[in-house]
Amino acid sequence: MGKKVFISYKHSDNNVESLSGYGNTARAYVDYLIDHRLNDEIYKGEGNEDLSQFKDETIRTHLKNKLHDSSITLVLISPGMKESNQMESDQWIPWEISYSLKEITRSDKLSHTNGLLAVVLPDSSGSYEHYITQPCSVCKSRRLSTYKLFQVLQDNMFNSKNKDQTKEYCPSCDSTFYRGSTSYIESVKWKDFLSNKDSYLDKAASIRDDRKSFNIVKEVKNGW
Repeated sequence: MGKKVFISYKHSDNNVESLSGYGNTARAYVDYLIDHRLNDEIYKGEGNEDLSQFKDETIRTHLKNKLHDSSITLVLISPGMKESNQMESDQWIPWEISYSLKEITRSDKLSHTNGLLAVVLPDSSGSYEHYITQPCSVCKSRRLSTYKLFQVLQDNMFNSKNKDQTKEYCPSCDSTFYRGSTSYIESVKWKDFLSNKDSYLDKAASIRDDRKSFNIVKEVKNGW
């Protein structure tokens, strides 16, 4: 049975690899998913509008309607997804993440916390290095540039309550790393997601069902 999937992304970000037949914006990747959704229902996020003039109630009502029936939220990680000259609270993606994580009542029906998955898009040169660094040859751990993300995304990565129990040190790359799943929002390359979409969506749903094992942050911060 298909899932109801909400996609949060930056519509006009053109710092991504051109997708044959679709174009070179993050929106092109959403269009591709819609055309190849199989049994899944796709809901699109907002993306480009400046929210500085919106009232909180307007945002809340709109997102309640958009997100209420979804069970999984995909966040497309693209190089230009974050506007550095705007506060995070004035951009759509943080709010979409926040409301994906909340339990909200709409028409007397309670929506539950969504499972979330960060799908990393390749940059204009086809590389994922803007966010995912290739793993160490010894420990096989990869490095994620989470500092480039919105705070609400950062806060929900490496947030397992038991992560310290899985921490290890690798002398080869002189760094610590975690074994297993330690993030409520896991990250996957676009190409890997396409090759095994259902498995990744099922994993996000499984983590959602075990959400009490994570320190989940649901609020948008007002920082830059």
